[in-house]
Amino acid sequence: MGARIIQVLGRLNLTNYSDLVFSIDGKRFGPYKLVALALAENLREMGVECAVTLLVPESLVTSLANSPEEAEELLRNKERYAEQAARQLREVIAADFEVKVIQGLGSYKLGKKDDPKGNLEFENSIGNISSYVLVELTEISDRDEKLIFCSSTGHNAYLMAVQMALSVYRAYRAFVDQASGDGGQGEFVLKTAFHPDPSVGNEVTVELEPTHHRAFFDLPELRGQLVADQNDRAIELRKGVHGLVEEMMGEWNKARLAFNAVRYNAPLVLNYLEEPDGRKMLRLLREAMEVIEEARSFVVEGSTLRLRRFRVDRSEVSGWVITAALSMYLSKVMESVKSTGGRLGRILEVMKRVYRDQRLGLNSYVLEYEADQIYKAIKEGRVLGEKSLLKDLLQLKGSGDKKRNFFAHAGLIADYTYVRRTEDGDVVLEYDADRLKEIMSWVRDPTPRCARGATRT
Repeated sequence: MGARIIQVLGRLNLTNYSDLVFSIDGKRFGPYKLVALALAENLREMGVECAVTLLVPESLVTSLANSPEEAEELLRNKERYAEQAARQLREVIAADFEVKVIQGLGSYKLGKKDDPKGNLEFENSIGNISSYVLVELTEISDRDEKLIFCSSTGHNAYLMAVQMALSVYRAYRAFVDQASGDGGQGEFVLKTAFHPDPSVGNEVTVELEPTHHRAFFDLPELRGQLVADQNDRAIELRKGVHGLVEEMMGEWNKARLAFNAVRYNAPLVLNYLEEPDGRKMLRLLREAMEVIEEARSFVVEGSTLRLRRFRVDRSEVSGWVITAALSMYLSKVMESVKSTGGRLGRILEVMKRVYRDQRLGLNSYVLEYEADQIYKAIKEGRVLGEKSLLKDLLQLKGSGDKKRNFFAHAGLIADYTYVRRTEDGDVVLEYDADRLKEIMSWVRDPTPRCARGATRT
């Protein structure tokens, strides 16, 4: 684990880029043509492992192809295009880097300005570029502790697309890092690097601006519609990814139950749920988006090559990425709760940390209050047998509106919860097995049915 520096290139022929000396935190590095290389040297001097990833838009194929046919051949083979782009860059850059190809946008000339050989047009959207960059980041950067985005080169559309992707990725990483147990929210660092054009001489000062995007504990509502277009071909394409999306929705349903159990303060439910698989969700998302990408079309009209892509729903893609991260986190929470064996004291310890991290302070207060009532009854000697219903322990008549009372009392509904005292004075909680189906229906849909029965009787 270390750092990664990302820079979008605006051209492959870097001979026209100025050789600059970059000043970073008062130290001078260079001369370099790209600020990413200076930042990498700075980090390596500090003992930080660092990777440089240069993002090459498809539109830069005009530097390698002189005809629509040559351009199409390279654009159909992304790996070959990346290799040729890297080979040309290494003629100027004497440093380690990797090349990743990102989608193109706009219209461009093929060949030299004074000898045009045709045109290249990308029928695409910023949302598409951003969505595919986001999914790529979840694959290449998840082990990076620091990510720096250099904004001094590259066309505006590509810079905007990458920045849009990074804003979602930052929130994604907050939950992924919490799931890994490596320090939680705030451990991953995202910065944007920029510098002015040199006005005098060839030295410029690099500014590094921390980028913060808070991750809200909220489960995205997803429709399972990755393809945004509405024509007949798009409908057929949706059928082509239907199986993958169905599997993703299955994981989303698992995540929804776990999320609701945490959000609406019913932690004992987590003992009875199947853990959602966030990594599987990401794998299925990548496969689905690859199917959509393979459905692109190349159309040659005269001397013009058009590359047409189906539009993906950016909000849907972003929602799946966030859901995958939340699923990883929720699985970690479920593992912790299941390891308690239903012991109330340990459940309290686990959930107090969860509620603190997710800013759900009221949940913690209510859960502690319910636990205090149980411990108080135990201390008073109200133990009616090896295993007792909570309503008998607390000397209650039972619940009026059972669903409402379930959520009002941290999921510890008196009619359906059994309590067993341990030798060390703690208690073990479990639900009545015959009532689990009803309990799960409440967790699946926490919407209150009526306003009556808010208190135990």
